[in-house]
Amino acid sequence: MVDTPQPIQKENNLHKLAKATVVFRNKPTLLLNLDHVMPMSVMLVAKELHGKNIPDLDVILHTPGGHIESAYKIVKLLRKHAKKINVIVPSFAKSAGTLICLSGETLMLSTISELGPLDVQIAEHQEGDIDTYKSALNGYKALEQIQNHAVENLDVATQLILQRTGNRMRLQDIIKLAIDFSGNTSGCLYNQIHPKTIAESARYLDIGEQYGVRILERYMGWDKIKATKVIHHLVYDYPSHEFIIDKEELSKMGFAVQDIPSELEIPLETSAALLQGQDIKFFDIINPGSSKVKLENKNTKKNEKDSKKAK
Repeated sequence: MVDTPQPIQKENNLHKLAKATVVFRNKPTLLLNLDHVMPMSVMLVAKELHGKNIPDLDVILHTPGGHIESAYKIVKLLRKHAKKINVIVPSFAKSAGTLICLSGETLMLSTISELGPLDVQIAEHQEGDIDTYKSALNGYKALEQIQNHAVENLDVATQLILQRTGNRMRLQDIIKLAIDFSGNTSGCLYNQIHPKTIAESARYLDIGEQYGVRILERYMGWDKIKATKVIHHLVYDYPSHEFIIDKEELSKMGFAVQDIPSELEIPLETSAALLQGQDIKFFDIINPGSSKVKLENKNTKKNEKDSKKAK
């Protein structure tokens, strides 16, 4: 018995599915299955799209996120080589993947598909170990929670002192005591946050915001006010990196969202969820993958039958 390497089998299955998508949709398709968006991803996309000028391109995207600058470069490549882009998200496209989604005139999602906050991932390197990544949103939200805690402490202390002293103390003295109380109880929390970490998180979040606004203005024709409002919401208004942004919420923000066709929904969800690694491949209508046979969709076959009947 011969064992087939599992990654190769999965890759072949996904390529077959991408080819089926080409036939069903009758559009060229770019498969972007990325376990991490990185500089190498940009080079592979550039290789697949080199010399191509595509009127209408489907992009099957599956990624947990990664390098924000690489995601922005991928957007530039997509917009250079395709006049119209339809981004198909079978399972998830988070963080840097969400940034790539902004470049699509149409977003196609299933019931379980999800995007995420536009929070840039910060690399953390430990000697002798591989790099890990943390969300820039974590530091920002930690500071926000401590600030809320301090304000709540101030309000509680002020009300408590007022209740216990009645009108026997001046308001300014009460507020001073409340501020001292809030400072003593919240100060230890502030001491746990390094200013450099907060500044770094704020800077990276601003990077994501700047790229997002630029994409919507430059490539999607949004006006600056609307683009800034929507991107600010995507960057700052969610509690965590894992938070799910679904098709209903994207529609409310003003994005053109469609359902993945039912014939493709389950196969795409299953295949994308199983795969990991860098799998970038362009499939043309006439030449999907290495096959030299023209694949025809249902409409083409129907037209041929109607033509024969007419003769």
